[in-house]
Amino acid sequence: MTADPGIVVVLVTGPDRETLVEIGRRVVENRLAACANVLDGVSSVYRWKGSVEEAGEALAILKTTQARTGPLEDSVRALHPYEEPEFIVLPVLGGSDSYMQWVTRSVAESPED
Repeated sequence: MTADPGIVVVLVTGPDRETLVEIGRRVVENRLAACANVLDGVSSVYRWKGSVEEAGEALAILKTTQARTGPLEDSVRALHPYEEPEFIVLPVLGGSDSYMQWVTRSVAESPED
């Protein structure tokens, strides 16, 4: 296992599984993320416009590189139905060398594969 500060995980919530699967498909097709995992059935409690709200949502976990987070955020914002979509970037502290290389290759602007 090796540390790679260039690999990140991005969290994005949305109204439902279908919306996030479509966003995931688009960002993977455009090489902005290597992978999108979508978890359904998330319960969210949050403050919005002065009120505490509760909603059922889905959560997308996107794997990419730090260098691709700007274009990825732009794409998510353009595709997302929320006024203020969640977009949280978390550093990856380590992982298998082969997986980290796969993520990097998958989002390369000039892919070798």
